[in-house]
Amino acid sequence: MVRVVRLGDGSLAPGRTLPGRGAWLCRDSATCVDRAQQRRAFERALRGPVDAGAVDDLRRALEGSE
Repeated sequence: MVRVVRLGDGSLAPGRTLPGRGAWLCRDSATCVDRAQQRRAFERALRGPVDAGAVDDLRRALEGSE
């Protein structure tokens, strides 16, 4: 599992020790990110709007870390 936080500029960043409200997401599957986006889970967990571009950037970052 990976913790995701929304940074001040609106981007999403993975990291267990980053400050702020976080959302937990499974790390091993890109479908996990897709499902969370479809169900608006990021918005609910982070209590605010999340840009689709930020989710795409997060998906690329998680794919690059495998």
